[in-house]
Amino acid sequence: MTQTNADDEQTPDDVFRTAVAVEAGLGALALVLGYLLGPSARELVPPLSEVASSAVIGGIGLGIVATVPLLLFIAVLRRVKHPAIEELDKLSDHPMIGLMLRLNGWELFAISLCAGVGEELLFRGWLLPWLAGDAASLAPDLEAPSRWWAYGGWLGSLPNSVTEFAWPEEGLMAWWSRVGGWELTAAWLVSSFAFGMFHPITKLYIAVTALMGLYFGALLIVSGNLLIPITAHALYDAVQLWGAGRAVDDDEEKSDHS
Repeated sequence: MTQTNADDEQTPDDVFRTAVAVEAGLGALALVLGYLLGPSARELVPPLSEVASSAVIGGIGLGIVATVPLLLFIAVLRRVKHPAIEELDKLSDHPMIGLMLRLNGWELFAISLCAGVGEELLFRGWLLPWLAGDAASLAPDLEAPSRWWAYGGWLGSLPNSVTEFAWPEEGLMAWWSRVGGWELTAAWLVSSFAFGMFHPITKLYIAVTALMGLYFGALLIVSGNLLIPITAHALYDAVQLWGAGRAVDDDEEKSDHS
């Protein structure tokens, strides 16, 4: 029986470099596909300009808020007694994930940030609009004033003042039907399914990730601001990785004391 050479074994640093390269590569792929095939994911990201600065700050802020439902959903899901769900709690036993959880907090945050940016640029920024085609235009009206809560979409028609708050005259479903109809709905569903299939860890994990894809896609469609799902995705990943890493450290401390 041969032993694996120590030089051939992966280290946490190897996993870090690979994860960052893969996730950043997805973002680069999205930009290349947008350039070659259109549409460009950059159109859904508010620029750092005086006109759109409020949408940048608001997008990040709302993305932070949008993380809360995801964390609550996972917390409730983990309370369900089922073998498939219990299997999710054992993902740290996977060699690669186990190595990743040995990274420090800043390294885990860097991976999460790359995942949020890269995956959202590809699946929501490029794939969803590309699948919808000419039937739906998610890009904002650059001549319209930018709102802190949206860069376009259904919420972009809200009055640009807190004191003048009122729901849009056109309902969400009517707006959705007008701007995209079944083409937008199909693109939303297919891009979310593709997002789930990109995470083939377990069958349940694929399903959960696909549901998250629907959530991220809805955030983009109603706001036109890709910064919202990017922030929510990155922060969710960071919290989950940090929590899993802490759990592994606690288990190791208990085993050392026993």
